[in-house]
Amino acid sequence: MLDWSDPDRFKPTVSAVIPNWHRKDDLREALLAIKAQTYPVSEIIVVDNNSTDGTREMVEREFPEVMFIQSPHNIVIQALNIGAKTAHGDIILHQDNDGVLEPDAVEKMVRVFASDPRIAVVHCKNVYYDTGEVFDPLRWFTPEEHASDGVFDVPTFHGNGAMIRRDVLEEIGYIEPEILLYQFERNISAKAIDRGYRIVYHPAAVIRHKISREVRNPGHRLYITMTGGWWYLARFYPLGKALQKSLAYLLFFILYTVKYRTFRDFLRGIEDTLLGLPQVLRGRRVLSPETVRFLESNPYETAMIIYGSWDTLRKWFSSFWTRRKAKRG
Repeated sequence: MLDWSDPDRFKPTVSAVIPNWHRKDDLREALLAIKAQTYPVSEIIVVDNNSTDGTREMVEREFPEVMFIQSPHNIVIQALNIGAKTAHGDIILHQDNDGVLEPDAVEKMVRVFASDPRIAVVHCKNVYYDTGEVFDPLRWFTPEEHASDGVFDVPTFHGNGAMIRRDVLEEIGYIEPEILLYQFERNISAKAIDRGYRIVYHPAAVIRHKISREVRNPGHRLYITMTGGWWYLARFYPLGKALQKSLAYLLFFILYTVKYRTFRDFLRGIEDTLLGLPQVLRGRRVLSPETVRFLESNPYETAMIIYGSWDTLRKWFSSFWTRRKAKRG
């Protein structure tokens, strides 16, 4: 068994897990980048959500060493649970099928794990595939910090290009069954931090992200954010704080719905959140006050409102005044 507290003999094995659905060509590029890592990835597992685009044939033909697991239907992020439970590595490398790791990304993240046995997750810097611009929707870090070799404690992580200790996943019980996609990182982080582990961001390690077409669908994005976000609060937060932050989420969801006209997805999200709430509450495990305070040191919902809804409102007002001035002129 690996001794996480002995940096001199620290040589963890790494298993890569990639959930996939209908992205054959992107998956090929992702697999080639994993095979080109300067730190060896000893096992690669693709969990396919019943693709019909020839993905399986491509993997079997071009990457015979890759373990291919076929799901009979699209289980989205639950594919990570299947892959992590199948894997043998000390650390699980998780990434999207449209992510391309820089060659030294795994090596750099492994070195971070070696620095502190309390680190449960290390995630790397996501940049847009075409432009190289940093993807940072929550804006927790300055440009200088993003460009540094630092290690920053964070309340949650970005799942694309994250390395997670397998023993910690086993300890915390993996990802809850109700989670579709968004918020799975927050669930893992909350449970790990509550047990004394650290979640860290290491911007020196980089993954280029194409951003999937499914996530670009505003209605789908709204729905999985609504359900996952409210269920996360219901499962882990004290009642008063959960209600307060649920209202903050509601404000964001309303503004988002008006902007993208996703009214049907908004109503479906409310309905399915309520229908799934009994199951979530049966597994309710309120976090310690210390954990909640740390999670709120960089508030997630507030950041979404400030940098999502507020930015939207400013653009609306700016557009309104521009049109008004044009009419007067």
